[in-house]
Amino acid sequence: MPHPKTSNARTVAAYENCARAYAADVPPPTGWAAESLQQLADGLPAGSRVLEIGSGPGWDADFLEQRGVQVHRTDVTVTFCDLQIERGKQAQVLDVLTDDIAGRYDGIAMLCVLQHFERPDLDVVLRKFAGALHAGGLALLSYPLGEDEYWQKTDSGDYRVVRWTAAGLDRRLGAAGFTVVWDKEQQFDSGPWRAVLARSAA
Repeated sequence: MPHPKTSNARTVAAYENCARAYAADVPPPTGWAAESLQQLADGLPAGSRVLEIGSGPGWDADFLEQRGVQVHRTDVTVTFCDLQIERGKQAQVLDVLTDDIAGRYDGIAMLCVLQHFERPDLDVVLRKFAGALHAGGLALLSYPLGEDEYWQKTDSGDYRVVRWTAAGLDRRLGAAGFTVVWDKEQQFDSGPWRAVLARSAA
């Protein structure tokens, strides 16, 4: 298994290289992605604060804010944060693997991110989430289903991909004190993905 910090640094470097093209190519959420975000918004009290990990160009945060949710946008990729600032948003550079999460939140959204973490790192991240949420807070995650680990080679660089089964991910959530309250799978050309909404202990 690659050293976690090394593998994540390679992935982040690849995103730095492609961030502007990614923002131009990836549309705002629709379909399955929009439904997942709506589940999070519907499960939160009015005026709730959500921490977004891996905000990217910020389309998901825009979706939540349009529904009355306050979003703290963060990304480990500096270029993504710069892009959001250029369009008048506030975004903070945050590496959830190494940085502490300051403050408490009603919800956390981390979409299309956890597949880039080595397996032991996911436990660390989920424990951080449990500590950063108010009692009964919600965490929304999405990830590709599977059991394998590999490097995705692209023109912009190499992306670490670590896939989870639904049962495997749910065990990790349970160990961190979360209970799954909703999930939905979606088939894409690249394979199946799953969104899961989990509630922290009351």
